[in-house]
Amino acid sequence: MNNENVATRGRLSAAKADRVHRRGVSPLGLAGLVCAMLAGVFVLWGFYSTKGPNGSDWQTFYIAAAHWRDGQKVYTVADGFYNPPPVLLLIRPFLLLPYTGSRIVWGVLTTIMLLVSAVLTANATGWRPSRQELIIGGWLILFYIPAMLLAPLTGNLSAPVLLSYALAFWLFARGKDSLAGAVLSLSLIKLQLAFLTLPLLVYKRRWRASAAYCVTALVILAISFPLVGLDNFKDFVSVERSIAGWTNSNDALQLDVPGIHGMLLQHWPHSTGAELAANIISVLLVLALAWYWRGPWEPSSPHFQRGWAIVVLVTVLLASYAHSYDMVLLIFPAALLYAEKLKKLVNGRAATAALYGLYICPGIVLLVRQHAMVPAILLAIVVLWKGSDSGRVRSMTVDSHSNLLVTADA
Repeated sequence: MNNENVATRGRLSAAKADRVHRRGVSPLGLAGLVCAMLAGVFVLWGFYSTKGPNGSDWQTFYIAAAHWRDGQKVYTVADGFYNPPPVLLLIRPFLLLPYTGSRIVWGVLTTIMLLVSAVLTANATGWRPSRQELIIGGWLILFYIPAMLLAPLTGNLSAPVLLSYALAFWLFARGKDSLAGAVLSLSLIKLQLAFLTLPLLVYKRRWRASAAYCVTALVILAISFPLVGLDNFKDFVSVERSIAGWTNSNDALQLDVPGIHGMLLQHWPHSTGAELAANIISVLLVLALAWYWRGPWEPSSPHFQRGWAIVVLVTVLLASYAHSYDMVLLIFPAALLYAEKLKKLVNGRAATAALYGLYICPGIVLLVRQHAMVPAILLAIVVLWKGSDSGRVRSMTVDSHSNLLVTADA
């Protein structure tokens, strides 16, 4: 009889949980979705009214690949193509399409990469979103944050970097270190967003992942070197030297950089002191990151999952050449933070506040040019850092209790 009562209570609890899980969107949530749509429409109008139908980063990439095809000079400061020479191999096949068609194709591919990155993140954490959560999450990713919407609009290369972080995280969770390292090397498509991962792998003595990272990068260089040509590699180095001081000297760049350098130099333009302060803060953040990762390497643990999100957040803070559209990287920590909140592994209210900050502040930077991203990212880092593994214990207890109920029912 006791077993029957326990099983009955278990079925009633499951039914109640299912009703809660299937609950519709709240009025506040519906208002948020409407605001997301309006924000998206506003960004669409603003983008095309200021840059026109052809103005985008993709136009820069497309022209650079055409110059390479035609034997013309690819790297000049005026032309604005500053990505590593192997990127030309990625862009070259798109020249088979007219410019407009190639831009549409890359925009669709970018959108897919953003959504797949969020799904991979959820899957690696053990969170299985419902169909409603997938639809709302996809909507929010593509429309609620103007910076996210800009990724497919401008045709930039931030989405592959996000995908490399998310896919490597998913592979690490499955014990596939070599594949994860190889995937991470693809983030070198944007050097300013890829500078922490290899040092972290070496610091944690993940030799297989580190070797796969280096070998993959070297293979790509070996393939691209004879195709792209030595002159283009030399010109790339020359252009990088020319723009090395832009963080301090370029006023337009200071307005758009979401991290520490942009925040300080926006208020104290061309200030050597502000730049020095940003560099000191950056070093302190790297030291704090090393302190967080001093423990064992356990990809299945909440500590590892939160740490990987912190790596992404610190990268955005430190990147002195990141732009508004590079904030698509925040999709990863936001999805992970939401999954941690559902599993009660982090403080619920603090996590909610951090999520609102990560989703709202990119729009403030983009539309108002005020740097609210730094405090928002720091809040997310603090919430993740202070997350307790006690939630994992509670989850294991619930799972064990559920198994007991199933056994009793049988």
